[in-house]
Amino acid sequence: MEQDARAAEAPETIRELADRCVAHVRHRLGFALDYTAQTLSVLDHFVAAVLAEEGEGEPPPPGHPRRAGAMHLLAPTVGAYFGEVLRRAFRCRWRLGGESAERWVLELEEVLVRLNPAGVAAEALYGGPVPGWSGALVTAPELEAVLHERLAAAPPIPEEEFYTFAARHEALQIAEDYLKERAARYGAVGCTPADYDRLIGPP
Repeated sequence: MEQDARAAEAPETIRELADRCVAHVRHRLGFALDYTAQTLSVLDHFVAAVLAEEGEGEPPPPGHPRRAGAMHLLAPTVGAYFGEVLRRAFRCRWRLGGESAERWVLELEEVLVRLNPAGVAAEALYGGPVPGWSGALVTAPELEAVLHERLAAAPPIPEEEFYTFAARHEALQIAEDYLKERAARYGAVGCTPADYDRLIGPP
């Protein structure tokens, strides 16, 4: 019942796509995703399995046309599931800035950080940055430098893990913890949708 209540808080489009991702993973890997952070390693494995099939046994190199095809097909679906995992792990809300998944963002409610989960999925599938998509953490201009410095101080991760869902979840946790601590010392920055629009811009 609680799981159903949490699902109902997401936009219908997101719920449908996330459930489709669950079905895809169950079909391919025989694993039932349950929207917990512990399943992100399974989501990473699913992406690797899809890419290996596209590459006839080995994942194609980053930016390969086969990766681009998988990205356009799966980024909204996989991104919706990833976003729902984040929404249930952090205090945040969806804002859909349009019909295109490039404008579907999560915004934290306690600190000013915005993320496009479908952008994270696009980069994971493509193997690197994708024109028109972004999986980066976005904050107010006056916080960008200090947040970048804090993330850069985190223990390094292998290059091949940089675009994984597990790594992005960890980066968001670091960002939230740091900005909460900073807010306690220097004062909080507003985190309502209007604050995001004023300080960062609309999704």
